[in-house]
Amino acid sequence: MKKILLISFEYPIGKAYCGGVGQIVERSRKSLLGLGYEVYVLISPEFSRKHPVELFLPDDSLKVYRSLGAFLNEHDWSKFEFIIHHFVNWTCELKKIKSRKGRRPKIIYHFHSILRREKDSGFRTLNHFLLRQEKMIGLADKIVCPSLYEYDNFSRYFPLFIDKVSVIENTIESYPADKRRIGEIKKRLGIIRGDVVSLYVGRLERIKGAHILLKEVPRILAKYRHLKVVFIGKSLEKDLYLKLLRICRKFPRQFFYMKYVDKNELFQYYYLSNIYINSSLSESFSLSTHESALCNNALLLNFLPVFEKFKNSAMFFNAKEGDFPAKYERLIKCPSLRAELSRKAKAVANKFLSRNMLKKDLRRLLCD
Repeated sequence: MKKILLISFEYPIGKAYCGGVGQIVERSRKSLLGLGYEVYVLISPEFSRKHPVELFLPDDSLKVYRSLGAFLNEHDWSKFEFIIHHFVNWTCELKKIKSRKGRRPKIIYHFHSILRREKDSGFRTLNHFLLRQEKMIGLADKIVCPSLYEYDNFSRYFPLFIDKVSVIENTIESYPADKRRIGEIKKRLGIIRGDVVSLYVGRLERIKGAHILLKEVPRILAKYRHLKVVFIGKSLEKDLYLKLLRICRKFPRQFFYMKYVDKNELFQYYYLSNIYINSSLSESFSLSTHESALCNNALLLNFLPVFEKFKNSAMFFNAKEGDFPAKYERLIKCPSLRAELSRKAKAVANKFLSRNMLKKDLRRLLCD
């Protein structure tokens, strides 16, 4: 049985925060196991040989190593047929692998967004991550990008490496509605008939557009007493977090914040919501937007090229023009518009799911 090592800075284990990267790693692992591979996941939030790492084994058990060296004492790189890196990882180690004579694993780099593009847009991308990403692109035998939109960006930024690239669009794992759990959440948040529930899922930082929502929502909450806003996401910028806490204190019955909920629980929030807000200023795919569309939410999206598939099935605003409040209020006031948009968005998400072939795409990638 061929062995594959997936490497990521996050993976959905336990109650720790896990974003879209970790969830795609999980879906890839399940697909590869289904193809008959022996799949391991190396989880390393810090890319230092001295930092502890975790290994998720094919039997779903988890082993902790005190360092990367301790891991390599048991699992030499050469024992794997493929090493698939998700985002930014062990470039120095990979360079050593590439220089080896004889048998060595093929290296696949699965990127989730182009960091240079984000830096060029003015966002605070960490330089060492930026440098490592470009090193990864040069070192990899094959490269996977998550969407046609990001493939176009890759073609502009890294034309010399375009022959190594395959497009494997992200996939979605959905969960059924749990009426009992939805009822419990509604009771806890005080949601009653006639309330309009808005949901934001994403990191609390400017690149995700969280500042846009936090700036406008106090006035809107004061104007629409039947509006509830649920904000779910890890805090990364202190000033935004303090602003969020002030809104929580001012509107304790209307504005609710959770750092993290597990995926099944998250879907119950999708199901009970009416409006899903994605104010992000940079996206490669947006897992949460597709998930919320599946659960009958009307989408309120910042106008980004990656959301072109939702062009006739969502309400769009332009962050540069500052029309977010007007678009948001229109959705709050108009149930028929919400119903129409949610129906169309669900059709788009279902169509995407019907075309999804993650297992087939991975088989083709590994066999080429």
